[in-house]
Amino acid sequence: MNPSTLLAQTFQATSINLGPSLLATVYWQNQMQLAQFSRKTSQQPHFYARQSAASARKKGFMGTDTTAKPTTLVDVTKGLLTTADDGEKQAQSANPLLQNKKLVIDDEEHEEEALKQQYDQKQLWSGLDLGGQGVMSLSPNLFRYSFLTRLYLCNNKLTAIPEAVSKLKNLSVLDLSNNQISTLPAEMGTLFRLKYLYLFDNQINQIPFEFGNLFKLEFLGIEGNPLDLDTAKLLAERGTARLILHLRDNAPECAPPKEREWILLHDDGEPITDQDEYARAVADSDKKLASFTLMSYNTLCHHYATPKMYKYTPLWALEWNYRREQLRQQILGFDSDVLCLYEVETKMFEDFWSPLFAEHGYRGVFYCKTRAKTMSEKDSKKVDGCATFYKWKKFDLLEKKNIEYTGAVLGQDKYKKTDDVFNRFMNKDNIALVTLLRHIDTGNKIVVACTHLHWDPKFNDVKTVQVAVLLEELTGLVKKYNHVHGPNDSVKNYPLIICGDFNSDVDSAVYELFSQGSVSKHLDTDGRDYGKFTDEGFHHQFSLRSAYDSIGELPFTNLTPSFTDVIDYIWYSTTTLSVKGLLGKIDPAYLKNIIGFPNAHFPSDHIPLISQFSFKKARDTSKGNYKPDFKSGSRKV
Repeated sequence: MNPSTLLAQTFQATSINLGPSLLATVYWQNQMQLAQFSRKTSQQPHFYARQSAASARKKGFMGTDTTAKPTTLVDVTKGLLTTADDGEKQAQSANPLLQNKKLVIDDEEHEEEALKQQYDQKQLWSGLDLGGQGVMSLSPNLFRYSFLTRLYLCNNKLTAIPEAVSKLKNLSVLDLSNNQISTLPAEMGTLFRLKYLYLFDNQINQIPFEFGNLFKLEFLGIEGNPLDLDTAKLLAERGTARLILHLRDNAPECAPPKEREWILLHDDGEPITDQDEYARAVADSDKKLASFTLMSYNTLCHHYATPKMYKYTPLWALEWNYRREQLRQQILGFDSDVLCLYEVETKMFEDFWSPLFAEHGYRGVFYCKTRAKTMSEKDSKKVDGCATFYKWKKFDLLEKKNIEYTGAVLGQDKYKKTDDVFNRFMNKDNIALVTLLRHIDTGNKIVVACTHLHWDPKFNDVKTVQVAVLLEELTGLVKKYNHVHGPNDSVKNYPLIICGDFNSDVDSAVYELFSQGSVSKHLDTDGRDYGKFTDEGFHHQFSLRSAYDSIGELPFTNLTPSFTDVIDYIWYSTTTLSVKGLLGKIDPAYLKNIIGFPNAHFPSDHIPLISQFSFKKARDTSKGNYKPDFKSGSRKV
C-alpha cells in the first residue's frame, strides 16, 4: 500500500466523551479545532516540509509577510492560544535577593543562543518531516540527530515510540498524530524543551506522570484518543499548563538512588579496586589520626528555590521545611569533619544551622554577601553567604578572615581601577570566608577558604579576577601565618584548601588558573582590561589540584534542565596534603528520567562534594608556630 492510499483512509478517531460544559471551554475548543486542522493536513505526504519550502520561496521573493495566514499546525496553535494561562507567566517582581542569582528556567535567551553556537556552524537544518510515509517503526539512527528541534512523524502506522526518543533533548515540536500508538514511554518526559506535542488520533489512554517534567509545554493535542476521563476533564477545564502541574505534583515518588560510592585512593592517587585491599584501606583510614574529611556543598538558599525558578520540581519537594529536613539528614549523615556550605541565609545560620550543628559537635563561622550592607537589618537577615563548620574535638579555630572581592580591589593601590573594574567587577557582591584551623591530633595548621563566585557565563572574566584576588589575599595570609616575608614560592608548603561553587567548568580560565598556576591568553578574559592581571597574566605560587581530578572529575556537580556540568571544586595544596577518599557520582540508573534537581531525594540543584585528606609529613617543622592576634578586626567568631 503506497502513502497516498494510506492517507486516503477514513479516520477512525475516538472522540473523548465530555459533557456540554467542558466541550464549550476554550481549552477544548482549541483541541477540537486543531485536531480538525491536523486531519486536513494529512492529505499529502511531507506536508510540513512542503509548507516550509513554500514559505522560504515566498520570503525570498517578497520578504517577510506579517499578514500571511497560518499554514501549519504550529502556526495555527500559536494563533489560538489565548491569554488564559498568562497568570502562569507573569514577570518576576523585583527582588534584591535575586539580583545576582541565576534564573534556572527563564534564561531562555541564553539557552537558545547556546544551542545556536553548538550546532549552527555544522548543521544547516533542524527540522525533519517523515509524515505520511507509512512508517511502522523508527530506526535507531533517527535518535542520533540530537540537533533536531522539530520532528514530524504524523500520519504513519507507528504503534510505539522507543525509549531512545529521550536523546532528542532539543525538540520543541513533536507531531505523532494519526498513528496507532497506545502507550507513551516515560522517557518522553525528559524532553523538557517541548512546547508543542501533538498526539491526535491514536489509541492513548494514559499520560505518564513523567510528563510533569514538560514545564515548557504550551499545548498538548490529545483529541481522538480513548483518554481516561479524569485527565481529559482536567485538560478541558484548566488547559495544558495545569495538567502538567498536576502530573508533576501528584507523580508517585520514584525509588531512591543507591548510596554514592565511597572511593578510596592509593598513595599515587589511583582508585583502589581490589575488594580485599579496599577493606584493609577502610580499616586503616579509620585509625589514621592525621586524616580528616571535608564537605563542600551549595545548599540552595530557600529564597531562590521558588516555583518560578524550578518549574520541574514538585511544590512539596520545593517547600523549605521539606528541603531543610533533607539537607539536615544528608549533611549529618556524611559526618564530615569540616563543612563548607554556600547559599546559607543569615537568619537560617543563626536560628537553625548553628544550633543544629552545635548539638552534633560542630562550631561554625559565617559571612554574608556584601549587599546586606545596603539593606535594613530585617532584610539583611535574608541575604545568603558562606558558612564553615568544624568538629571542635578535631579542630581549633585560630583565626577567621572575611574577603570582599570588591572591597579588596578598591581598597588597595596594587589593583588598577580600570573601566572593566568599575563597569563589570564592582557591582558583584561575592565574598570568601577564610579560616585558620589547627588539627588537634597532629598539631598541623591548615587554611580553609570557601567562596561562591558570580554565576553569569557572560562575566567569566569577573570570576577569573575574583579568583585572582582570592589567591593574592591568601598568599598574604599564608605568609603571615607561616611568619614568612620572603618570596611567594614559600607559600607552597603550607596546608591549604580552597573550595566552593565557582560557577566555572573545566575549560574555564578559573580552572586553568587554579590547576596550572597561571592563565594569560584565554577566551574568558580576551579583550578585557584588569590592569596587571590582563597585562602580565594571572599567576599564583600555590601548588593546587582539584581533589576530584584523581577520577577525572564527577560527571556533574550541578544538575538542571538547561545546565548540567561540573562547577564545584575542592582545591588542595599537593605539597602538604594527600587525597585518600572521595564521595563518588550519583547512580546513573536513578538519573535515567531525571531532568534536574532539586527533587524528592536531592534538596539542592548542586550535589555535595566530600574528600578525605591526610597531612603529608612536614619536611621542615622549624617554622610556623603562628600565634593568632585575637585583637585583630579580621576575626569574628
